[in-house]
Amino acid sequence: MVGRGEVERVYRGSLDRLLQRICVDGVVDMTRYRPQYVERRVATRLRALGLHSYRQYADYIETHPEEYAKLVDTLTINVTEFFRDAPVFDLIRSQVLPELVASRLAARQRMIRVWSAGCATGEEPYSIAMALLEALGDDARHMRVSVLATDLDEGALRKAREATYPIERLGSIPEALRLKYVEVDADVFRIRPEITRLVKFRKLDLFSDRPLSVVDMVFCRNVFIYFNREQQEAALEAFWSAIVRGGYLVLGRSEKLAPAMAKRFELVSGRERIYRKPKGL
Repeated sequence: MVGRGEVERVYRGSLDRLLQRICVDGVVDMTRYRPQYVERRVATRLRALGLHSYRQYADYIETHPEEYAKLVDTLTINVTEFFRDAPVFDLIRSQVLPELVASRLAARQRMIRVWSAGCATGEEPYSIAMALLEALGDDARHMRVSVLATDLDEGALRKAREATYPIERLGSIPEALRLKYVEVDADVFRIRPEITRLVKFRKLDLFSDRPLSVVDMVFCRNVFIYFNREQQEAALEAFWSAIVRGGYLVLGRSEKLAPAMAKRFELVSGRERIYRKPKGL
């Protein structure tokens, strides 16, 4: 009789072989995701296709290359909204951005760059751009603002560039900002050009592509949940190198820095997971 441990070993080996095959042939390295997460997401595709084993799925992908795109969509999920986690954005709008703007003006620096890593369909970077313009006020005429938005999912990036969303999502944008930066058209709304021109979208793999550099703030929220500790640490090192002295890092509220990295950042808000790179480094 085959024991449960042997069944699990064979099951895991079959999954590993599938992942290796997809990594060689496909567009995404799934070995960088947490195994339990990959199992759940691949199981979603198996059910959708009526398949019953990883071997069947590997054979299906070989004859249906369009399945790669569907698998990437399933892995990345892209659950987001404008001004997601209102308390986080409240603190950013009331404290973090005013301090950042004041420091740049005091230093006579005329450029503010923000990196939205894992930007999905664009709600986060557009929210950042709105908040930045509000923080700048009349000084916006004298400053260059750039929100650099990256993601691995090309389908999500295409939607983000369109800057058009279902009307149901409008409610998460504060009313004062809706009146200034949104155009409503029947059952959809569009982000106005004064915001979209500030945001640049780009496909980027946090692990294999060269990261961005010289940014004043990095948003990477609800992305680390997909990766193991080694990949999280690699991404944090990239963010540390990218952020200028006195710049900020914003993580998801369910995520936190590893102890070694936490010693290198100053804590702005533990509850909202906002950190600052010391000015003296």
